Amino acid sequence: MLTYKTSRYTLLFIILTELISLLGYYYQIINSLAFFAIAFLTLILSLRRLEYGLYILLAELFIGSFGYLFYFENGGVKISLRIALWLIIMSVWLARTILSGFKARRLEIVIFQSRYFNYFFALFIFVAWGVVNGLLNNNSLSNIFFDLNNWLYFLLIFPVFSVLRTENSLNAVKQIFLASASWLGVKTLILAYIFSHNFTFFALDLYRWVRTSGAGEITQVVPGFSRIFMQSHIFVLIGFFFFVIASVSHLSLRATEGSEAISRTPTSHKRFSAFNFPLSALFLSAIIVSFSRSFWVGLAAGALTAWLITIFKLKITLKQFITYNLTVLSSVMLSLILIIAVIKFPLPRAYGGFSAPDLLQQRATALANEAGAASRWQLLPVLWQKIKTAPVLGRGFGATVTYKSSDPRVLAASPGGLYTTFAFEWGWLDVWLKLGLFGLLAYLALFIKLIKDGLKINSSLSLSLAVGLIILAAVNIFSPYVNHPLGIGYIILVAAFMEMISLPKYKISCIL
Repeated sequence: MLTYKTSRYTLLFIILTELISLLGYYYQIINSLAFFAIAFLTLILSLRRLEYGLYILLAELFIGSFGYLFYFENGGVKISLRIALWLIIMSVWLARTILSGFKARRLEIVIFQSRYFNYFFALFIFVAWGVVNGLLNNNSLSNIFFDLNNWLYFLLIFPVFSVLRTENSLNAVKQIFLASASWLGVKTLILAYIFSHNFTFFALDLYRWVRTSGAGEITQVVPGFSRIFMQSHIFVLIGFFFFVIASVSHLSLRATEGSEAISRTPTSHKRFSAFNFPLSALFLSAIIVSFSRSFWVGLAAGALTAWLITIFKLKITLKQFITYNLTVLSSVMLSLILIIAVIKFPLPRAYGGFSAPDLLQQRATALANEAGAASRWQLLPVLWQKIKTAPVLGRGFGATVTYKSSDPRVLAASPGGLYTTFAFEWGWLDVWLKLGLFGLLAYLALFIKLIKDGLKINSSLSLSLAVGLIILAAVNIFSPYVNHPLGIGYIILVAAFMEMISLPKYKISCIL
């Protein structure tokens, strides 16, 4: 049965983890001890029940952005907590699978029986080709390794598919996701509050901790307002549409089955409905404060998709359709009020002196003069020319491009602004360059299959997962996510969820 105990415990665990991480910024010994303590706890729990260790890994993935809330450093080499957790989960799964195979005299790997195995296998073939092709093109070995590194996260499909096979395990993941996204929303507003007020005695250390932990970026837009951007905000954005789809599904249920159906709805689902409005406003406020145009594109793509689903997939009356749109609009208004209240709160002294609507308009339209946007557009023609040198086979992992960047950090290191890198902002073009045209098509085929299944199953959960994939694909146009653990982790979870909710023997809850 769906409960909120997991969410509460997860939220408390996350807050404690963040506080210890902040303390570890001041005292390296605390950071190292916490790293080994979490790794050891994950190992012990995984040996007992693999899903327990997987829950810790997912919680870290949802909140950790680059995975460096804790790390171990020796000889100039940093090992992030994310890498440590991945190694533990993969090692325990492999050991258990081999031992079980010896006992049963048959090796059982669940993903091999999945409807999605062929799609993942095709993608794996092109990833392997990316490695071989990188070597054939004499790309730097270190560049090949670090370029491939993120793609290895796909190997988690083996333990994920072997563990997430029951309704309880899937509900646990949903609750961990809800708690993690909620914390990211709260953390974003806390940081927005601190960096818009007179906390000079503490703000610099907090800024350095956020950067060191890889949690995100804090950039002053104007005096009194700072952009709070976290790569993990992608889960907050997806979470917002989970609430949107759940809300319209609730209206659909009322339209098709009447008020009696609502009265029979389990208490846990009613409690969830009560959280819909405030949490959706919290999530949306975090996306706005992130000042990420990529996320705003994802927001627009998600809004359009959700609107089309409401019209063509869910049976609601015109009155309820209007109610749905008014509810979403109210959520937008509440998120703006929440942001203004946080930034303008008078204690301690708020810096102020800016117009919020003007800032939003400037951010949305400044596509040429702003450094980040300018660098992205300067990269595009150069990256496209590189792709055209081998459009079918690609250039393999580690392929580099040199372009003129407007990034202040690049200009500080190179007065001419020339920058050579193998990591690109244009996510889908990155995949094309590294894996070739057929590798790109194999990845898109996986996306299309998962989205089609989500729309075909037509439950609140499956529709939400499909909308999340569309958002991920849209954001990845401008920012790399499908070749990063954040995007890869979400794709794996969607595939596991779709596999489960399509089976008639499991009645998976359609609400978070």
